[in-house]
Amino acid sequence: MFKIGTDIIRISRMEKSLKTNGFLEKVFTEKEIAYAKRAENFAGIFAAKEAYLKAKGTGINCRLNTIEILHNDLGKPYIKGEKNADVSISHDGDYAIASVVLWSEL
Repeated sequence: MFKIGTDIIRISRMEKSLKTNGFLEKVFTEKEIAYAKRAENFAGIFAAKEAYLKAKGTGINCRLNTIEILHNDLGKPYIKGEKNADVSISHDGDYAIASVVLWSEL
């Protein structure tokens, strides 16, 4: 069985949120903060977390900083601890979008 989640976010909205006291620590892990240098990177990671929760079908049932989006040596994103998942993140202009596909082994 496959489950798909997608999320899109305005990068300008993320720029505003990044200025909010405590936002970074509530939403992102230390490794994500170290990786993301610009608002578009934070927006893409945020969208991936939301897409993951949509694919799981649970809604936001946990703190977003308990989900960690990392990147391999080639820059491909993945969800830490999730073996059966594929993540894609893209951004263009003022938008970042992410899709997550989850599958279960039969």
